[in-house]
Amino acid sequence: MYRFCVLLNVLKSISILLFLFMPLLLLLLLPLPLSYATTSRTELNETLVFAAEKLQAFKIFDDEQQPAGQVSGRSFICVPLFRVFSLELRHNIRLAADEYIAVSGDHAALGYWQLEKAVPLKAQDRARTKWYLRLWVCASQRFYYRYLIYAKNGQGRRILRSWEGQKVARMMQTYEIYRSPGLDIFGEAYPRSVGGGFHLERGWLQHEYVIELKFVWQDHMVISGVGSKAKLRLALTPLNVIDDSRIEVAKYAYNHSSFRPLSALGVKYSQGSIVIFRISQPLDIYNAFRLSIYQTGSKQSLGEVYIFPEQIRGSRGTLQLPIFASLQTIAIGQLSLPYLVVLPMPKVEACNLRESFHHYWPDNWPTMDVGYRGLGASYYQASTTLTENTIESFLAVMKAKGDMVQLDVQLTKDYVPVVWHGFGFYTSGKDQQIRDRFDLRYVLIRELTYAELKASRVFILKRWSLQEYTHLNLRDSSQSQRIFPKLSEVYEALPKSLGLLVEIKWPQLMASGLLESTQSLNKNVYVDRILQTTVRYGCGRPLIFASFDADICTMIRLKQQVFPAILMSIGRSNIWDPYMDLRAQSFQQAVNFAHSADILGTALHVENFAQKHQLLSVALDLKQVIFLWGNDLGQDEHLLEQFRVLDATGVIYDHMDRVGPASWKRSSFFRAPQLLELFGAQCVASGNSSTIPGAKPPKPTIWPKLR
Repeated sequence: MYRFCVLLNVLKSISILLFLFMPLLLLLLLPLPLSYATTSRTELNETLVFAAEKLQAFKIFDDEQQPAGQVSGRSFICVPLFRVFSLELRHNIRLAADEYIAVSGDHAALGYWQLEKAVPLKAQDRARTKWYLRLWVCASQRFYYRYLIYAKNGQGRRILRSWEGQKVARMMQTYEIYRSPGLDIFGEAYPRSVGGGFHLERGWLQHEYVIELKFVWQDHMVISGVGSKAKLRLALTPLNVIDDSRIEVAKYAYNHSSFRPLSALGVKYSQGSIVIFRISQPLDIYNAFRLSIYQTGSKQSLGEVYIFPEQIRGSRGTLQLPIFASLQTIAIGQLSLPYLVVLPMPKVEACNLRESFHHYWPDNWPTMDVGYRGLGASYYQASTTLTENTIESFLAVMKAKGDMVQLDVQLTKDYVPVVWHGFGFYTSGKDQQIRDRFDLRYVLIRELTYAELKASRVFILKRWSLQEYTHLNLRDSSQSQRIFPKLSEVYEALPKSLGLLVEIKWPQLMASGLLESTQSLNKNVYVDRILQTTVRYGCGRPLIFASFDADICTMIRLKQQVFPAILMSIGRSNIWDPYMDLRAQSFQQAVNFAHSADILGTALHVENFAQKHQLLSVALDLKQVIFLWGNDLGQDEHLLEQFRVLDATGVIYDHMDRVGPASWKRSSFFRAPQLLELFGAQCVASGNSSTIPGAKPPKPTIWPKLR
């Protein structure tokens, strides 16, 4: 009885409301004058959201959804979202006076991931820690966005300082107009998801260049009256009236090696420590600098070194500079200072903010089996069945269920990237009769054009014998056994499910003062040509660049955001002579370099971990990858399994067809279609493609029928 009374009261209330509002409903249902209706709709569309070009875009979109001549029963016209972007800076992030916040995304209103079209936010407080933006966004499907920090140079061009680097960008659904916008924390997104949390990426070079002044040798300076073990302090100051440069410094220490702004007090230095000054300048600015040297605890300068723009030539070199007494012209010492110049990659404006792969290698992936030059080094090992660094040997790794292949690349005289391990080879005249090794001459790859290389006779000088490989130096690109394949041909011949570890060859200075080889090619052009070839032919696959040259790793990191890099190092070894560069002399310093240069990780010789397997945690604890290489790995299955148990990122070894995973692995890791789609985003982020190859297009939101 009680429920019946309640129901009766509800019905009475509804009838009263209908009676009161019936006239208003009838008025709304009456047809409006045509002119009024048209004017109202036009004002809404033109002043708020739907401009003429957007309406045309919507019409094109609707037309694409239906076959020709068929009328659509539903509308794909988007619903306007009045999005409020509210952002706060935490994690001790402070903006410089010339730095600003902007938002970029995959929507036209957010600039389609282009830095120059990113929408600036407005500061809410004097400390510039809180920012906001109110923006009309019209979307028929979800869209993604990221926040970034940028500065402006003297020409008004934007310089990307840092941006959010989570694997998945922030997402906005079309129905979220009805939700509170909430507060975003710069650099922090999806804290509970794989690939989420706090992650910032340094911007790549576009309208500026970088000079690095490197204290990376054991001995750099000699100062009269100052012992070699003295503790010093170094301060670098620009001398130009208009200072458009930005100076950062890195002093290597475990987990504290990253670059930071140089303080007025300078940085501590002693013999054998690693200190690197990084100077960022607009492309048309050339500053002079003064390096002041202090003894620890003293405010009076011990000596000064002056560096002028005309002294820094090319991409690399070593400055021999006098050290002058403070405020005097008397030389009291000498400084040897190597430097590196990093220029932007040509057509770098095609790169965008869609995604970064610099640190993408999830730690829950299994240990990768990597074939060393294919199935292994063949010229000095009779047990290797296939010729090293050939397409045939690379494909054999996949048959053995390997995950990746390591290969060596270097450039010819006309800057064509070719795959070859040594810096040169032995050759002779075309019709010359060869009796012994003294009839041969050694020629460097960099001394020959690609045409001359393919016309050369090729000999490999072994310990007790001499073998000719000219029959494999073919011009026919269909021959998978041929030597000296172009890097582009390798990319096109290998399936994208086979990962690549591309080692860039560059001769090193040994600790003895001798060079491994000579190299006269411009280092920036050298790296640019390899990167451009990879963007055009090799994107869309798991690919890591590697080099024994730390500066090449730095250049790869600063020039683009698509391909990661690792430093290869011998470390401490009883087999090879050490390099002059301290960054490559030990596992610890290699890890410090990876942290400082902000690269993916390192690849060390297995000898560094003999009876010390737990040392792997030194790199893994910093979320760096660690690959291991060496002959011992290809001879001992038990040793391979030990490093798999310790979660090494990858093991690089010979004879994968004998000691590899074929007997127990179902298939290579990167054959999963989801992974191929994931790495396909490289092609979009590099500007090589507008869509991910093989990816399904996102489905737009279907709105109710329009009556």
